Amino acid sequence: MTVKAFNLDLFTSNMSMFRSTSRLFLRGPSLACLAHKVRSCQASAVSGATVRLVETQVDWASQLQVHPARIRGRKWLPGSDSPNYPEFLAPPKDGYVHVYTPAGKVDCSPEHCAPSVRQVIRDVLERRKEGALLFRGLPLATAEDFSRVVVNLGLKLTSYKGGGGIRHRLAEAVDTASDEPPQLCIEPHHELAYTNHYPEKIMFFCIDPPPPGTGGETVLADARDILPRLDKDVVEKFRRLGVMYTHYLPSRGPGIYNSWQATFQSEVKSEVEKHLKAHNIHWKWEDDGAMRNWTVLPVMHKYRGDWVWFTVPHAENSSYMKNTPYWRDKDLPDHMYPQHTYYGDGSDIEQEVLQHIRDTIWQVAAGFQLQKGDLLVLNNIYCQHARLGFTGKRKLAVALVMQDQDYPED
Repeated sequence: MTVKAFNLDLFTSNMSMFRSTSRLFLRGPSLACLAHKVRSCQASAVSGATVRLVETQVDWASQLQVHPARIRGRKWLPGSDSPNYPEFLAPPKDGYVHVYTPAGKVDCSPEHCAPSVRQVIRDVLERRKEGALLFRGLPLATAEDFSRVVVNLGLKLTSYKGGGGIRHRLAEAVDTASDEPPQLCIEPHHELAYTNHYPEKIMFFCIDPPPPGTGGETVLADARDILPRLDKDVVEKFRRLGVMYTHYLPSRGPGIYNSWQATFQSEVKSEVEKHLKAHNIHWKWEDDGAMRNWTVLPVMHKYRGDWVWFTVPHAENSSYMKNTPYWRDKDLPDHMYPQHTYYGDGSDIEQEVLQHIRDTIWQVAAGFQLQKGDLLVLNNIYCQHARLGFTGKRKLAVALVMQDQDYPED
């Protein structure tokens, strides 16, 4: 077994070192009655607490066979009447979602989990350029536990300020993943891709999992699989014109879906304008106190030496809002919905183009139900995420991480 020492300057003073081991194969059932294999990572703290994580194979397909998740024809899923949608949600490809679990019983604080978690993130997402990573079986149960791990990772955390979804703060650096009605499906998207201050990584933590068979599957789609499948003429037009993202935000009041005060986390217009100006977003205040803002962004993003389809013209289009319970009976012009998209020159994006994008994404999408205590870390540039509608309870927390290093490919 090869042991390497790592510099822990990024971590708090009570964390002393990282150790990673080369390939390790274990026989017999694992924590989740699964076979551990491939890689392990160990971190020690001054207190003596140790967490050793090993990569674990999960039989995703058998889980979805028991409780298949319908996609084609699914209610509250935009575009699902298309014959090009898959009938059911596919399981993750073998090796796509890398799953790490403790090698044995774990009895340590969330802070002591952080070094091992950070090293696996470095190895899998940063060095190997993978899109998705799942930690299962860590001694974490609450939003506060999640926060205690997140703030000790030595990563550059950021807030959801300016984001269009509905969330609220749970703990330091941690929000609810979504406060949207449970029955609606959240389309695959990159987090904050309609801004120029998007996170590089997004971390989800499962506080309350959906019961089996009740929906709520977490959906992932790799942007590197999407671009080659898109029509070249569609891509070229977007490449030439970009996407205009528009938002209409009323002032806070009874029955308001989402206000500019909640979106920008401020009651002061001048503070909101400062944020908009810093991020190259244009705005206009309406006589009734509402605000509309807009910005034009490219659809392609150069990241680590490759061009990535990093854009959400479908998920930010009003056609998505019109397919949600709250907005389905509203008769409004497109620019009066909370969000809408145009080509960068202000012309309408054809509905057939939006459908083509949706068709393509769902053809490569895969998903599964999270379990209580699961910690899912995604490269937000590579990986789109979504949520299927559900019944009953389901509660996730989220934390956002900005890019904090220069990669040699760039």
